[in-house]
Amino acid sequence: MEREGLSIKPTIECECTKPVHEAVECFQCGIPITGKPVRYNIDGKDENFCCFGCYLIYKTTGLKGDEGTAVAFLGKFGFGYFLAMLVFMLSTYLYGAHLTPDDPQAQMFTGFIKYIILILATPVMILLGYPILKNAFSGGRINLNTDTLIAIGAFSAYFLSVYSVFTNKPSIYFETATMILVLVTFGRYLETSSRAKASNFMKKLMELSPEKATIIKDGKEVEVSRDDIKVGDIVKIIPGEKIPADGIVIEGQGHVDESLLTGEVKPVLKNVGDEIFTGTVNIDGLFKIKVNKPSEDWTLNRFINLMKEIRASKAPINRISDRIAAFFLPLVIILVSGSFVYWFYQEGFERALIVSMSVLLISCPCAFSIGAPLALWIGLGEAMREGIIIRGADVLEKLSTVKYVFFDKTGTITEKDMVVSYVKALDEQTVRKACALERNSEHPLGKSFVNYCVNRGFDCDCKVEDFKVHFGYGIEGLVDGERIYIGSEKFMKKLGLEILEDLKKIENKAEREGNVPVFIADDQKVAGIVLFSQKIKEEAPVVFRVLQKLKIKFAILTGDTPYFAKIVKEKLGIDQVKAGLLPEDKLRIISEAKKKGKTVAMVGDGINDAPALASADIGIAMGCGTDLTRESANVSLLGDDLRKVPLMILLAKKVRKVIYTNMFWAFIYNIIGLGLALMGKLNPIFAALAMVLSSAFVIANSVRVKNW
Repeated sequence: MEREGLSIKPTIECECTKPVHEAVECFQCGIPITGKPVRYNIDGKDENFCCFGCYLIYKTTGLKGDEGTAVAFLGKFGFGYFLAMLVFMLSTYLYGAHLTPDDPQAQMFTGFIKYIILILATPVMILLGYPILKNAFSGGRINLNTDTLIAIGAFSAYFLSVYSVFTNKPSIYFETATMILVLVTFGRYLETSSRAKASNFMKKLMELSPEKATIIKDGKEVEVSRDDIKVGDIVKIIPGEKIPADGIVIEGQGHVDESLLTGEVKPVLKNVGDEIFTGTVNIDGLFKIKVNKPSEDWTLNRFINLMKEIRASKAPINRISDRIAAFFLPLVIILVSGSFVYWFYQEGFERALIVSMSVLLISCPCAFSIGAPLALWIGLGEAMREGIIIRGADVLEKLSTVKYVFFDKTGTITEKDMVVSYVKALDEQTVRKACALERNSEHPLGKSFVNYCVNRGFDCDCKVEDFKVHFGYGIEGLVDGERIYIGSEKFMKKLGLEILEDLKKIENKAEREGNVPVFIADDQKVAGIVLFSQKIKEEAPVVFRVLQKLKIKFAILTGDTPYFAKIVKEKLGIDQVKAGLLPEDKLRIISEAKKKGKTVAMVGDGINDAPALASADIGIAMGCGTDLTRESANVSLLGDDLRKVPLMILLAKKVRKVIYTNMFWAFIYNIIGLGLALMGKLNPIFAALAMVLSSAFVIANSVRVKNW
């Protein structure tokens, strides 16, 4: 991790210090490989590992990522704990050796016990201590990280003890050296197992895609691995199976459960020509699909890659903790050196060593360094479970400070699918051409109009060319060679077209009733009007009440007429509705709110609201479904449930509260512990135990995020 020239080395066993040469990840730990990767054969396929340690972890545990590392730490802890306890018990005999100084047999047995303890302690130092020592002194230099403090303390005690054994000195601290490493290893197990639990959603995503698929090849059904599926393959999917690849239905009909990817609980009916997505479940259809994308572009794989990017992001508070830790370590080295010198002149070498080891161990900022990232990981995972895709830890932190929330109306405050309630046109040809033009639009009104025409049997297969979108106004295009315009009254005035009196009456009545009027025109005249009725979402009043309780200001921004704004105000019981707005007006309102120094969020459908979403501090796109690549949104909601807006703010506030609690107590813990250690009141073993308890507190406190 690097920022502005500051390098902070994570305490990971397989860390290397060489420059990155290949953009590949370690098969086991998933960390980008630095230097030349180590390749080993796994299930008949050569895989890249960053070091032999990761390969060994995978071979012994069979698990990848934090789960495999946690199991490896647990195994090493068990082995080290067994030997360290033997060392500790035998060391108690040495404590009483001074009681029988004149007994030659007792002294001979004492000398024998020392060598037994040395033999038992050495495997612990190698297995548990070598990875820490490697991380502390790699690349031909001393790395300022927490492992450096642990390595200095533990190995100082060990080598002093080895020297004392061979020179018959009394300074033997094998039990201290081994127990320090055992406690540190147990702390690492707690950390990695907590990270693994925080990553469970990622694991569930990866399990959504089936391992095998049935493809039709030369008229025969062949079972292949999902990794062998290629663009153009014909895949057969029977009822109850998971969809193994993105593709187009070429044969069959049935319902598909897309709830995890789209947030839509109701099964979706799929017919020939519809697209099916990886990881969704075929409920009752017998499908044959043609794979239309390479595997890296499949919806589920894009989802997983997005999650990896989110997990790799750092919040400002996280980077601050890294910076503090980096400056804290040199300070600790100074305190350790000072304490050693002081106690050396006060009570001699042994006392100085014990005190300095205590200072080293209690000052390890393990809890401080995991306090922010662990809470953020858990928070991001909880959001994902609710269908809230927060694109980075920095966004989650910023969400906790939101003071203004602006809402678009159509598809956000109102139901996304508006119903065509009335159509009046000069002739059927006008409706057909309007339908053909709207087929090219992603706007909810356009989709509703197309559905209306199709259900009534209109032939809308006209040739459309030169399709254009006029944000805030409408659309235009050449339909069978004739220029057609569809849009608002403002669009018609902009085109210089006059609305006939009979259409004007229909428009006025529609606005009084809360319907949305849209006009159809050609180069010469306004040729028709379409009315859309819309329903305000049932959860909208609840959302605004919650925002009021959170003391967050809000407003609805809409391009509709004041008539509809009045209806919205009456139904929702709010005054903050701004009507008749163009996209640039929305940008202006958002900009004015930002100038007040407050964090501003904009909620929209992510299509025609892209400029406003991009302008706000936090853009929230509703109903993204399988479209996870909208660059204008910081947050994507897989469904259309408006309640997720205050929900994500509450989650963000909970995460921020937990982070500040973690950092406060970790900091106080270190200050108190350092004071006791410098005064010589803290034994090294208890210092190591205190470090583990500090990490355990932070982990337990971070888990409270799940109870938001």
